[in-house]
Amino acid sequence: MNDSQARRAQLLDWLYEYPGDVASIVEFLGKEPDDMSQNLWRGTVRALDKEGFIRLAETMGFEGISMFITDEGRAEVEARRNRRDDPALRRAAAATGLLCWLYEQDSHGEPWSQIDRILYTDFASYEGGRLPEQLFRRAADHLRSEGLIATRADAAEIGGPVTAQITRRGQECVEEGGDVASFLNRTKGQATHITNFHGPVSGSNVAWASEHVTQTATTSGIARDELIALIRATTEALPVLGLSDEQAAFVQRNAEIIEGELEQSQPDKHVVKAILTRTMDTIVGAGNSALGLVLAGYAKELMQKAGVPIE
Repeated sequence: MNDSQARRAQLLDWLYEYPGDVASIVEFLGKEPDDMSQNLWRGTVRALDKEGFIRLAETMGFEGISMFITDEGRAEVEARRNRRDDPALRRAAAATGLLCWLYEQDSHGEPWSQIDRILYTDFASYEGGRLPEQLFRRAADHLRSEGLIATRADAAEIGGPVTAQITRRGQECVEEGGDVASFLNRTKGQATHITNFHGPVSGSNVAWASEHVTQTATTSGIARDELIALIRATTEALPVLGLSDEQAAFVQRNAEIIEGELEQSQPDKHVVKAILTRTMDTIVGAGNSALGLVLAGYAKELMQKAGVPIE
């Protein structure tokens, strides 16, 4: 909710509860504001009057502005309060708000962000109210389970701060409008085709993190150890993968994050999945090399063994 929408909601809510008939704008604000704020409030009350939500009277000066709420205005307040109190709509608003906020943080060069920071932004505002932190924590769990974000706990105790990063899939959702439910319904309804790799791969177009294609490769050993070996092999192969300097630096940074996570006593598989997906997507999509295809297929099989398959 932007500033203009917030002003409308605040004024209508106040007029809905106002005990008298006609109220003055200065009574609502508590004092006469500066010139800039006066112009903003004039625009707000005139728009509400034009829409039929209030009846407006303007006399000399800002302090002469008075109004009363109409039946249409009361219906608008009641409808907004019903939406604000609806659990399903609140959850949807939290999920959309958190995903869009993380997208914005990522675009500002902050890939990992502590999610409680959203509480101080407009992304936490819904229908004139503020969504609570616990709702964003539940939204983060949902978004993570759907592969739209990756999360990690910054404190061992339950209820500690949670840090999150938007994934490539999450970026696609925001760029297609940000409606999480619609995006998930659309992508989950698509068919899946199976492609198995039992040896060297060459001359094939392979889709990574696609809802259309599943890839497997025959491997052996412990998934975590093999993943670390794969990450190190990937960084050693950077000079021959055909990546730009920026893409190679991106893969190098992600590889360091993944290896650091894997070396933890209890690595977060969802974090590894999200970052590994973005890394292999960059390698396959930009490098267009047979080696990149082999690395991608091998990574997919290892994540399957780790219990977090990439679909």
